[in-house]
Amino acid sequence: MRLNRKFAALLAALVATGGAVAIASPAAAAAKPTITGTAVCDEANASFTVNWTVTNDTETAVAIKDVVLAPVAPANTLTGIAAGDILPPASEGPLTATATVHSYGAGRTVLAIRLVGTVTTLYSGVVLLPTCGDPVMPTVNFQSRCDDLLVSVAMPAGGYAAPIDVTGGGPLQTVVVEPGAPARSLALKPTSVSLGILGFTWTASGRWEYPASCLPPSTGVFQLFARSNYRYVHPDNRGWAITEGTDPRSPEARFEFYDAGGGDVAIRSVWKNQFLTYAGDGIALEFRTVSTVGDAQRFRLIANTDGTVSLRAKNGRYVVAEPGQALYPIGTAIGSQEKFSRYADGTGPGAFSALGRFVTAESAGAKPLIANRQAIGHWEYFQVQDLGNGDVALKSLVNGKYVCAESAGKKELIANRTAVGPWETFKLVKNPNGSVSFRAKINGRYVTAESAGKKPLIANRTAIGPWEMFYL
Repeated sequence: MRLNRKFAALLAALVATGGAVAIASPAAAAAKPTITGTAVCDEANASFTVNWTVTNDTETAVAIKDVVLAPVAPANTLTGIAAGDILPPASEGPLTATATVHSYGAGRTVLAIRLVGTVTTLYSGVVLLPTCGDPVMPTVNFQSRCDDLLVSVAMPAGGYAAPIDVTGGGPLQTVVVEPGAPARSLALKPTSVSLGILGFTWTASGRWEYPASCLPPSTGVFQLFARSNYRYVHPDNRGWAITEGTDPRSPEARFEFYDAGGGDVAIRSVWKNQFLTYAGDGIALEFRTVSTVGDAQRFRLIANTDGTVSLRAKNGRYVVAEPGQALYPIGTAIGSQEKFSRYADGTGPGAFSALGRFVTAESAGAKPLIANRQAIGHWEYFQVQDLGNGDVALKSLVNGKYVCAESAGKKELIANRTAVGPWETFKLVKNPNGSVSFRAKINGRYVTAESAGKKPLIANRTAIGPWEMFYL
């Protein structure tokens, strides 16, 4: 049976939401059907038998114009009610029907009717269906190719024909899979894709990944740390920006670099799976999904004498990182806003706190460490360097010096050493509440935020309490 578009749309809404739609029209206002149903599971066949009852709430008999059981598949059969039947008055009893619905996980089935003399009025009943037996499920394969995502879906033998809705990678598409038949395949745009069966909880999803054979050689995963405001570069809804990113472990801060040849690199956000892209003069850099690296994704990687790097876009301008702004390819020379520190994955500097305050290398490292800052700036960044066997060293970003348990731990911690020895070595202890503690190697004592943070850090405690707990 063919349905008009408005009727079909209403029916789809019913299946998706499990609600009911009844838009009364004057022609059929006297007749008000009530539709109810019950389901019995046949576990051996992973199918439900659904018994439907359609009752007229009035004494006005009326002809039925349309009858639809939804979803269309895997709802297999409906007997007992058809278009052209007469819905009798309430005093003569209800109409009954039986449907067989195959299970694909939890879902719902809907019986809907439209009466003669109506255009958009739709009466419906909904039966919720748990999983029944061990249903044969569709199988899905995702294959990332250079230019598209190939999605192949099949129904194994023993299953039932089912319509599979495919969203993502273009307009909504529906493919019907037959049991034991060859897989149905769709070549979609390189993006994320979801599959489902209308009315049921079965879903499958896949994401296009750049095939290694389609990309230049990878040189590793890094973080880019802007020297202009001491924040990590990460993609946001405006493009590529430096805002509040302070954690080197954040997935948003991970970028894979590729050797694009001739001194150029291509940079992919691991989190977004998209490439840094030049969008035009004076326009913020964007993140885009591309199947191959072109000129817009190539940036000249320039090594500066101070250990930082700069990026030059295809327009010959340097990438500028203004605090709190998107990245723009507008720089004509290399200054602080055009400089980035590039750290290997997870090794960049970060802040750590005690008792709700950030630890700072006071006076740019000239004074001892103290936990008294409410915000993160240059002085509050430290690199936690793994020395092996659970030992670490702390290196202050502000002066490039290592934190020392001065005078073998008798004095406060201070960032004033150029090399790591026993006084600069700490055992990193992980606490059950997610915090960490630092035990100085030189004296075996725990570092404490002395006097609840009012005094500098010192390694003089034999046990861990709130003052000895730090959060990385």
